[in-house]
Amino acid sequence: MHLLKTLTFMKTPLFILLCIVSVPAVCQDDEVLSAPRALFKTTPQSFLVNTLKVGVEVFNKSRTKSYSLYLTGRMDGQNGSPVFYYYDDFYQGLSAEFQYRKYLNGFKSHQTKRGRGFLQGVYIGGYLNGGSHSNAGEFSTSNYNFNTGQSTITSYYLEDYILNWGGGFVLGYHRTFWKVLFFDAYIGGGFQLSEIDRHFDPQTPSEYYFSSYQVITSPAYQGIMPKFGIALGVAL
Repeated sequence: MHLLKTLTFMKTPLFILLCIVSVPAVCQDDEVLSAPRALFKTTPQSFLVNTLKVGVEVFNKSRTKSYSLYLTGRMDGQNGSPVFYYYDDFYQGLSAEFQYRKYLNGFKSHQTKRGRGFLQGVYIGGYLNGGSHSNAGEFSTSNYNFNTGQSTITSYYLEDYILNWGGGFVLGYHRTFWKVLFFDAYIGGGFQLSEIDRHFDPQTPSEYYFSSYQVITSPAYQGIMPKFGIALGVAL
């Protein structure tokens, strides 16, 4: 009986000791974040050109590689009024981008000096993209005759069908904030080619024809182009 009481007495402090030892381990596990298998992402800068770009990034099991697929929709509005300037464009269309990434040291958990956990990774990647767009607008010109005092208004309708494709590479930095927001900053470059099928009135003055195709934000742009920006994401 005395031995049984002794063992019972020893169990109580042993249980308390085990609980105390396990608390730091539990707290430490809470700070070690696990990278999700997939992310939903969007690029805020695309809104500047009336474009919505969304996609999904999927990691491999070791979180050392990922594959991304983005879909982009663009719709420039005419605001109910005709176009008066040759540099105005009204793109409408869809495009897609596929991207492969290699995370140099993996996309893994780190800790700040205060012990707060976050996910971080540096990557290099390559991408391929392509799309189909149209560009249409009605240009109205007004000519005033000082001799007769009358104005003559002439309208011209212009439309382009555009196919584009290209590819390139990116270098990026990817990390989490507040454990739920994924911040992805990248910079790189590549090339874009395009094919344009043009339809317009033969009498359209050349100065009123679309001329912004050498701007890198144009789907009809051809040549070497930079690629940079940020993407924001959440875990799926």
